[in-house]
Amino acid sequence: MRQETLRLFSQVLWAWLLFCSNGLVSGEDNASALPKIERAGDGLYRFGDIIINRPAREISFPGVTNQVNGLIEYGIVHDSGKIHESLFRTAVRPQLIHTSLLLLKHKPAKDFFENLWAEEPKEIDYSAHSVRISVSWELNATKHRLELASMALNEKNKKAIPLHSFVFTGSRIVEGTFMAESAGSILAVYADDVAILNSSAHDSDNDDVWYANKEKMPPLECPVTLRFHLPRGEGSGKLPE
Repeated sequence: MRQETLRLFSQVLWAWLLFCSNGLVSGEDNASALPKIERAGDGLYRFGDIIINRPAREISFPGVTNQVNGLIEYGIVHDSGKIHESLFRTAVRPQLIHTSLLLLKHKPAKDFFENLWAEEPKEIDYSAHSVRISVSWELNATKHRLELASMALNEKNKKAIPLHSFVFTGSRIVEGTFMAESAGSILAVYADDVAILNSSAHDSDNDDVWYANKEKMPPLECPVTLRFHLPRGEGSGKLPE
């Protein structure tokens, strides 16, 4: 067990170094700021408040229902982020979420925003960089689990975000600051190049069409578990159903 923990800790350091080498973290942060890795079961590890499930290629962490109706621009933000326009919020640092995805060898999509904001965007397959996100909660002794994508509707056609639309885009730096950490942006429904994940759905570049699907949302301020499901085979693009 000790060797397994040391091996995972080495992988965390590798992910952190990759994080830094890609210019995704401020100069004031370093590996000493990382929480301790703790074994939580067979193939499970606790990284701060994040549970990493290596065999299933999943990460999960706690959150809270933040908004159940009205226009939205985000699916998930940090407590310090734009909570006036997000479905969920979490106390988990964006930097740790990004590092956990790298630890599972998930790679950010390249040139996502260049294509999205081009005059004639190309139809690109982002499945290898996709992240499926489910939300679990318990209410009146009944357990619930739904796709986060189903909780945001397009006002134009009343349709939800397609299931495999969320893409690991990675954040960016401005004057040495990792912007996802600074802005608190984790999952953007309306395109945000500082968020860790973005939507590739049609109209993701439109800021006034997405609204909360109240019929699907947990109650306001309800504790939830947010779970990120990655493609099972690295680079395969195959997502768990």
